[in-house]
Amino acid sequence: MTEAGEEHEPNRRAHRLPAEVPAGEAAELKRRYLAGATLSALLADFDGSYRTLRAVLQEQGVTFRAPQPMTPPAPPGLVETYASGKSIIETGRAFGLGRDITKRMLLDAGVELRGRGRPPRSPSTGSDFTDF
Repeated sequence: MTEAGEEHEPNRRAHRLPAEVPAGEAAELKRRYLAGATLSALLADFDGSYRTLRAVLQEQGVTFRAPQPMTPPAPPGLVETYASGKSIIETGRAFGLGRDITKRMLLDAGVELRGRGRPPRSPSTGSDFTDF
């Protein structure tokens, strides 16, 4: 009970066993994880503990991804610098960033990355190649 005398319901049942998770729910958890959802995102909608969630996914044959570091938002001008035709490495150097973090920032900002060694896309044609 809370100080106001109200009943307090916990958000999760700490002792829910993996065997208590219905097959349909387990399959949906697997589908969402394989589609890119994080364990934290799945846990927010899951009625059980983190340990139970991992066990359910393991029983479904899921191979867990390595944890990814949190990516800060792209600094102002980063997307525009890349869009101007600079490579990921050149863009990162202009902002004092490494290639990997620059790439993650661009992807998180919704930028469609160019292929390696390709010229920038022409905004008018949508083509990967410019006229020479």
